[in-house]
Amino acid sequence: MIITCPRCDSLLSVPMPGPHQCKHCGAVIKVGDPLKDEKDLLLEGENSGPVETPLSSDGVTRRWREGEGESEEEQDDAQESFDDILAPPRPLSGVAWDRMAELGFADALYQTTRDIITAPERFFTDMKEAAGPRFIPLYGILFSIGGAALNLFWVLWIIRHHRPIVETFVPAQFLDLMSGMGTADIVAQVFLSPVVNIIVAAFILFGFSILFGARAHLHHFYRLVGFTAVADLLYGIPIIGWIVAFLWRMVLLVKGVRILTDLSPVRAALVFVLYLAISFILLIPTGLGG
Repeated sequence: MIITCPRCDSLLSVPMPGPHQCKHCGAVIKVGDPLKDEKDLLLEGENSGPVETPLSSDGVTRRWREGEGESEEEQDDAQESFDDILAPPRPLSGVAWDRMAELGFADALYQTTRDIITAPERFFTDMKEAAGPRFIPLYGILFSIGGAALNLFWVLWIIRHHRPIVETFVPAQFLDLMSGMGTADIVAQVFLSPVVNIIVAAFILFGFSILFGARAHLHHFYRLVGFTAVADLLYGIPIIGWIVAFLWRMVLLVKGVRILTDLSPVRAALVFVLYLAISFILLIPTGLGG
């Protein structure tokens, strides 16, 4: 409760109705119960042997008269409530990236990457508890664009320098199409395609999760796919990096789906398999295998 001292007009924080002393001017005030529409009264001059009990180290005290105070249990509850007021604020829910304003861009980027690599299950649990719906995190867009640029670079480099080998596995028409990409095509592939892929992947994962009986929220899947784009950095290593990126992101997505939806591990894995199948059928470059 916040009251104003009738003598010095100072604002005071008190845990309950009853006699209290102003820590600024020393006046004794009887704080009325707002539920009973009682007013605050100045008790200066009354000597009835008040008992003073310190509440905390900041000098705030609680007073009550003999015979007029609450029971010990009620006093303890009031003490705990007052201590909650004085306690430092709890950290905001969510992952480090959600606290960028507090941490700064560089620290939020580092801590988010560290947490998703070293403790993915805890990371997705914290992500699920973030307050309010949120769209694709900028973190995911940045990593997706970086991964798409690295992937495209190595694909074009391999086609140019090792085309005879590549033609053994890939149709020549597709290689000609890739080799003939113009500036607009490259810009779309690097900057537009990653965002579209995140949106489409989130819809597919969300849809199959609902199909398996999960109670899920679409914005959680936007964030899930976005944050798992950290694996796209491995596209900087051709061939081997692509395989490792696919496997790592597969593990992250299955873990994330299981935590976000409370589905069993088997069902979460089936959601991923169906998502992958749809991606290949629609020829969507998901960023999961190049």
